[in-house]
Amino acid sequence: MDTRAARYFKWLLFWQQQGRCCYCGEHVVLTYRPYDAARPYAATLEHLQRRADGGTDRPSNLAMACKHCNNTRGGRDWLSYASWRRNEF
Repeated sequence: MDTRAARYFKWLLFWQQQGRCCYCGEHVVLTYRPYDAARPYAATLEHLQRRADGGTDRPSNLAMACKHCNNTRGGRDWLSYASWRRNEF
């Protein structure tokens, strides 16, 4: 996905998700400055079904997650990971 499309979808998902991470529900910061983009609460695009598992770049497979959740999900299923992050287990 090119940078322009990624920025558009990140902005769209930020608006749709009311500025909250799809996993932990915490507020995220939508920024394009490199210093802020490296912070754990920076907004990132997340593939719900990982590309390694056959997921695509289609909008229906994208969500916005904080950088911390995006980096720590690993190979877990997105729904199980979201439940774990919200202490629903």
